[in-house]
Amino acid sequence: MSDKLPEFIDPLLLAERRAVLAGSLRLAAFERLSDLLVNTEGEIDIELDFAKQGKRSLIQGAMKATLQLACQSCLQAVSWPLDVVFKLGVVSSLSDADQLEIDCEPLLFDGEKISLRELVEDEILLVLPDYPKHDYDCMSRRTSQDDNYDEDSPGTANNPFSVLAKLKKTGE
Repeated sequence: MSDKLPEFIDPLLLAERRAVLAGSLRLAAFERLSDLLVNTEGEIDIELDFAKQGKRSLIQGAMKATLQLACQSCLQAVSWPLDVVFKLGVVSSLSDADQLEIDCEPLLFDGEKISLRELVEDEILLVLPDYPKHDYDCMSRRTSQDDNYDEDSPGTANNPFSVLAKLKKTGE
C-alpha cells in the first residue's frame, strides 16, 4: 500500500500484482471538478484495489471527501459529503464491455497508461447531483433576510426595483 499516488497507472500490470493504492489528492488538482466547486481547498481520500477475476482485470475503488458545491437555488455554498464506491472492469473493446457483470462499469483501456487523476475525477463527476441544493428551503430564508434589508443604510447599492418592493409591501 502506498501513501503517494502515481500520476499514471497501468491497470493490467497493477491487477496482475494485486496492488492496492491508497492516498489523497488535492481538490484543486481536478480541473473539471474545480469549475463546479465553491471552494477547492481540501483533499479527497482514495483507495483503489486492483484484482483479477478470471482473465478480467478489475478495479474496486472508494473515495471520501466533503465538497463545497454551489446551491442552484441561492448560489451559496452547500457541503456535499462524497462517499463513493465503484467497480471497474478493464476492457479493450465495447464488445468486451457487454460481457461485464451488472455491477461493473467498463474502463476502456488501449494499452497506454491512464491518468489516475482523470480516472478519479470521472468517477466523482458521475455521482455529483445535476442541481445541488440545500436540504432546507434556502430561498425562504434568503427572502426573510432580504425583508430585514435597509435600503437607506450607507454602503448599500441602489436597487432600481426598490420602488416596486415598497408597493408590494404597502399594497398600493
